[in-house]
Amino acid sequence: MSFSIDKLLRSAKAEIKAGQPTQARSTLLQALEKFPDNARLLTALAEAQQAAISLPPRPFAAPHLHHFLAVKQRFGLAPAIEEMAAAVRLNPGSPWAQGVLGAVLYDAKLYPAAVRHLRLALKLDPNFREAGVNLANALNGAGETAQALTAITQVLKTHADFPPALLLQARLLAKLQQDTQSDQGFTRYLALVPQDIEAAIDHAAILVNLHRLPEAKAKLLHVLQTQPTNARAMGNLGNILLSEGDLAAATRQFEAALALNPRAPIAFFNLGRARDFTADDPLIAQMQALTDDTSLDHDEQVALHFGLAKAFEDIGDADQSFAHLTRANDLRAGQISYHIDQDRAVLADLRARFAAHAGPALHPAAPAKRRPVFVLGMMRSGTTLMEQILSSHPMVHGAGEMEVLPQLAALETARTSGPLDQAALQRIRDGYLAALNAEPGDQPVVVDKLPANFRLIGLIRKALPEARILHMRRDPVAVCWSVYKTMFTNIGIGYAHKLADTIAYYDLYEAMMADWRADYPDGFMDVDYEALTRNPEPTIRAALAYCDLPFDPACLAPQDNQRSVRTASVRQVRSGIYQGSSGKWKAFAPHLAPLIQHFAAKD
Repeated sequence: MSFSIDKLLRSAKAEIKAGQPTQARSTLLQALEKFPDNARLLTALAEAQQAAISLPPRPFAAPHLHHFLAVKQRFGLAPAIEEMAAAVRLNPGSPWAQGVLGAVLYDAKLYPAAVRHLRLALKLDPNFREAGVNLANALNGAGETAQALTAITQVLKTHADFPPALLLQARLLAKLQQDTQSDQGFTRYLALVPQDIEAAIDHAAILVNLHRLPEAKAKLLHVLQTQPTNARAMGNLGNILLSEGDLAAATRQFEAALALNPRAPIAFFNLGRARDFTADDPLIAQMQALTDDTSLDHDEQVALHFGLAKAFEDIGDADQSFAHLTRANDLRAGQISYHIDQDRAVLADLRARFAAHAGPALHPAAPAKRRPVFVLGMMRSGTTLMEQILSSHPMVHGAGEMEVLPQLAALETARTSGPLDQAALQRIRDGYLAALNAEPGDQPVVVDKLPANFRLIGLIRKALPEARILHMRRDPVAVCWSVYKTMFTNIGIGYAHKLADTIAYYDLYEAMMADWRADYPDGFMDVDYEALTRNPEPTIRAALAYCDLPFDPACLAPQDNQRSVRTASVRQVRSGIYQGSSGKWKAFAPHLAPLIQHFAAKD
């Protein structure tokens, strides 16, 4: 060992003397990985560092930071990281050196190493707020979003008005779908930094999630007054206009965004939601040219291929459309780790917990102030159309896809492995009804159309006995095909990205519905989508009667309902009740043989 170190030291000294101190530094850093406490190596490293940066190697101070920044700007991340690695070896007790190294490792997307040095910086100086922000960023980059939120919350305990921490906290809360808290965070941040346009756009997106569309729209219009050519604000405003049913205005926003940024696949995808493409549309070729562009990030590539799939479907090229759909879904599948057994276990657990014989049920003495109607089933089964029909009634408010019930259920089921007791059911009931009462308007009936609530029918029957449940049923081939071709905003819908998983999930859903039907024979009403679109009035009258609502002719014209719609069915519900959508998969039949054969065999 002594001989090898001696030889290495002689080589390093020769490199320094030859005017190659950075090469000597690199060699010495590698040796120190094996012998971190070797004093002779550290002495030689100090000599190499001083020769490389023309500064005393200790202590780490402002001149060292300025030199590092100059190296980073001129030569890039690799030499800058090496310089800071040497600075940390020579100044291990410097929180500043540890923090700067952690920050540049974060820039290089070397997240685990960044986290290690940033934690050391904070151990040395718990009040080092910049290191705290960078630690949260590194944890988020490593996919540890919850840990990142904990880290940034710790920073804000001692630096409550530190703008970078407030902004990061708001964005992490948004990523974790804690929209109310995210709204509060953005509000605090923008009060301190009102000129931050990108944060204002992010805030508008949260306001949309909170169904506060007028506020979101006003915020985006204000952004566009300040920056008339902000393509991102245009695209987000276009989405709001689309949800309001103003297809022409939405189209103008998306086209303007694309004119400003022709390499904007997300604007292209959204444009396809607002209008159809024709064979001579130059945008198709423009977007096709981007398919080999490796500079596009992952989400842009996903949007590009979903957008091209829609464009080729519009012009009747099913083969090209399916090829782009496959690519889009493969990209999405690569973002998550999913196996159908995950959903199989979740559904089995919920089935066991909320079976009719499992645990108690509530028998409230007083009726709810606002009565819920759940519209549920598989994704793409007609839930949006049914909600639009019901919310056309003057006694009904459509609340969209409320996440409240699953969130409340998750909190309670995390506390126990078995059925919920009455206290837990009461907490769920109180929390859910409070959310219903907080919805706008004073209509006595509120529609919650989260499709995945089919998993919680047993809970609904136990905790909310006055609720009505409409279960939408649609041709399974049409449902599975529509799920596969939809770019959901929630990438957590893992079964959507491979047709085999979609088929398997449909089977799980169908089995669960059969179990609920056996357990709660009068617990819900099946609504056949094909019957609804073929002969609407009898189906609508039956659904209204089941919900204890008098018939109202407005329910026959849901296209006239002016409420905003934010699901993938946004255009369809503006077209009224029409037949034909369940047969669109037939153009793709050559690509769907396993899907068609699976359900044909079950008939």
